[in-house]
Amino acid sequence: MANKWIYDRVQTLVDKYQTRDPEELAARLNVKIKYTADTKSLLGMYKILLKNRYIFIPGNLGHLKNTVLAHELGHDQLHRDYCKNGASFQESRIFNPTNEFEIEANIFAAHLLIRDEDIFKYLKEGMTDRDLAGTLGVDINLLNLKLAEMVKLKLLNIEKIQVETPGSQFLKAYKPGEDSF
Repeated sequence: MANKWIYDRVQTLVDKYQTRDPEELAARLNVKIKYTADTKSLLGMYKILLKNRYIFIPGNLGHLKNTVLAHELGHDQLHRDYCKNGASFQESRIFNPTNEFEIEANIFAAHLLIRDEDIFKYLKEGMTDRDLAGTLGVDINLLNLKLAEMVKLKLLNIEKIQVETPGSQFLKAYKPGEDSF
């Protein structure tokens, strides 16, 4: 089933605030971002404290920072009512969702961080998904989620995407030490 309501919510925010930058969008939505000490497991947390909305993220996220911020903004925009009674969302793994809320927050992040126009442009040029993820500066899992959602929403025709399916015998002739890369 398509999650059009998530797509529509992201489009409304992008149109209203003219940004896809999660840090800028959080500021415009009055969601406070608090950077915590570096951590080995916590990627991010969304919580409402005294009617104030917060995203907590460690300072050592590196290239995952925008993805985690966009994911936590997804919780703010999609699941805020759930958190009003003291619940919170804490993530230690973004792409291993354990429930519907986490999947929805990932879909929100994919739509926020990846423009449809970029997908159309680069796929038309024949770019692979791995190259496309690198060009767009997003995790390949986030890109693949975006592509899957676009297909569900009928924004992208899977038939027109040139995907090479490896034959079942692709490793049959492989010999260690003959890698061409």
